Amino acid sequence: MTGKPGTAGSRRWLVAAAALATAALVGAPAASSFANPFELFGASSRGASLGQAVTARVDDWSALWHNPGGLGLAQPHISMGALLSFDDTRVRLKPRPAGYEIPDLGDGSPVIPSKYRLNAAAGADDLENVYDFTLGAVGSFGLENLRVGVAVALPMNRLGRQASHFGDEREQYASYRLGFELLGERSQHQVILVGVGYRVLPWLSAGAAMSVMPRGTAVSSVYLADATQQKNVQIAVNNDQLGQAEPIFGITAQPTPRLRLGLSYRAANWFGLNLENRIQIKGFQGDASAFPVVQRVNMALNYSPAQLALGLAGQWQNLTLSIDAAYSRWSRYVDTQGHPVGEHSDTSAAGQGFSDVVSVRGGVEYQVGSDRKVRGGLAWEPSPVPAQVGRTNYVDNDRLVATAGASHNLDLLGKPVEVAWHVGVHHLSARDTNKAALASYPLCADGVTELCDELADDAKDPATGLTTPAAAGLQTGNPGFPGWTSSGMILTLGMDLRWAF
Repeated sequence: MTGKPGTAGSRRWLVAAAALATAALVGAPAASSFANPFELFGASSRGASLGQAVTARVDDWSALWHNPGGLGLAQPHISMGALLSFDDTRVRLKPRPAGYEIPDLGDGSPVIPSKYRLNAAAGADDLENVYDFTLGAVGSFGLENLRVGVAVALPMNRLGRQASHFGDEREQYASYRLGFELLGERSQHQVILVGVGYRVLPWLSAGAAMSVMPRGTAVSSVYLADATQQKNVQIAVNNDQLGQAEPIFGITAQPTPRLRLGLSYRAANWFGLNLENRIQIKGFQGDASAFPVVQRVNMALNYSPAQLALGLAGQWQNLTLSIDAAYSRWSRYVDTQGHPVGEHSDTSAAGQGFSDVVSVRGGVEYQVGSDRKVRGGLAWEPSPVPAQVGRTNYVDNDRLVATAGASHNLDLLGKPVEVAWHVGVHHLSARDTNKAALASYPLCADGVTELCDELADDAKDPATGLTTPAAAGLQTGNPGFPGWTSSGMILTLGMDLRWAF
């Protein structure tokens, strides 16, 4: 061993060993990622083709997500379908001016020099495509006014994905990339929904459902027999997977034969992952401050905000129009590091203040003959993310969504079958982001929200003990400096088959 417990040399070994253990733990198998593509694309082809303006008129298994009150109006059925998405999205970093890189001050440098970054700074070219299989069912158990529903969505290209990142300059030590904060991994998941609806009166139905996401706890016991041989490490992982169910409530009222109202509330939910390393290094057991080293990380992935939606639908002969307004509480957003954005003093989140937003959606359906319906929809989904002029780099864009689709009634093996399909285009409005220029930049520390200096101006060269000119002014490895542009388009396709019984 190169140092006694508590010395600077031994502390460096502790830090290195801790980093190794953390990497092993994060890479260990964890619960599959449960976010919700239904939030982005709709829970069925019928709902998607109407721009998700279905709070007042949904009456099939997808009511479990959009409004459980509509479940009480559903006929018993089984549905299966597929959802695909393809995109052309981009995040482009602006050219970084010279003179802002972190200089190399030797082994005693207070900050890792820029030239030692594991990855080059980059933006995102595309999101991953989504390939989901959905299965939903509604039954009555022989009771006239009661309906019970269940639905699952499974990615066809993976079981699930978890990916965390830092929202500020710390990302230079990880991927060193900027990507869309509220797209991407949030649609790479499994979904489980269960619920019940009851027709209280001939004109009123109420329902409740649960959206199930996992909570995982992984504890890693690490033993290092020789701090100079860190590749020879013993690791045992205990991974415990639990479920977290959050409620969805809704009511549907039909005061007249041509008018229907809907109201639904969906609680926030996310995939929580708690990680803990317990690191034991031989030779340090006599130092209570260094044995064991305990590290804890709380991650929150694929956050879905609480939402209150109000819908109105009216029918005139063969034409049905619907409109929704959805209030999403993004001000309670929790980033992937588990920090409430705007409500926590940590540098990754302080002062960002994601905003609550109101989305507006409209849909139209026209009955063509006795066995065909055509549909269209429009939706405006404003971004909750404020201008990223300071330290953080949360990338997001307003979205304008246009959809179209149709359904056809068929007879298959003596059973009525509805075939529904849709296409949709999500246009991400171009956004130009520039970091604010300051007369002087604060040092990076907890609570600092401005673009910050990672190397103090009075930093000394370890070789000479003198203040170095290379430390003057702003030095930053922030991947979002000096700014970026983001834009793009997402194309969705879907088809459902629904058997009534």
